[in-house]
Amino acid sequence: MLATLIFLSDTSAAQMGGTSRSAWFSYFGDQPISTHWAIHAEGSCRRTFDLSQFEQVELRPGLTLLENRSHQSLVAYTFFRTHATDDGSFGPTPADQRQVEKRLFEQHQIALRLRNREGSVPELIQRFRIEQRWRATGPNGGEFEPTAFSQRARYRLTAKIPFSNSTSTGHYFVAYNEVYTNASLKRDLLNADVTYGALGTRMGRDWALEVGYQFRFAPTSLGVTGPQDHSLQVYLLSTAPFRHRRH
Repeated sequence: MLATLIFLSDTSAAQMGGTSRSAWFSYFGDQPISTHWAIHAEGSCRRTFDLSQFEQVELRPGLTLLENRSHQSLVAYTFFRTHATDDGSFGPTPADQRQVEKRLFEQHQIALRLRNREGSVPELIQRFRIEQRWRATGPNGGEFEPTAFSQRARYRLTAKIPFSNSTSTGHYFVAYNEVYTNASLKRDLLNADVTYGALGTRMGRDWALEVGYQFRFAPTSLGVTGPQDHSLQVYLLSTAPFRHRRH
């Protein structure tokens, strides 16, 4: 059903141009090393929707400060390597063109529990992020300016609704919208807009799996709709510590 939705969305928008379909397979982890600190680890692999071609790899190590139950901060580094394909999200460009992007970002997250009780309850989560980006402007080995620097701000609002009171088993629904804005006055204010919805399954207190759909679009000058991407998202999430504490 999810695959059909992505296919139909792509077909209906094909006349506008710049529309693509992709599949993301990702790991998101915050592995505690003490009461207030955790190692942040992310890894993602992106392929064309039919899985026939590799498009992008992302690695994101960082350090998370667990301030309290509702507030946490994160500083992280991101490495992207993109392989453009003729019919993928980064085409139409030569298939041997590989581009690299590196980022630093600072983030703060606020979680609001909508019911004052123990166990799993509905939550609203706000996330504020500032990014510094260094992007390659040409293929590896090409005679182009090696990197271009830019900054942007991102705001995400997430709603998470559990289907049971358990914090270790059961299913939940999660959805968010995230707005990306450019920090430079030389660029359009809105950089991109991302909407995501998924069903999740808890696999113990420290693990969860989400399968969902994400739609991303980037406007261009004069208000014309720019590139659009419809993607299948498969996330493995973890808050498992590196070492289990002895009781």
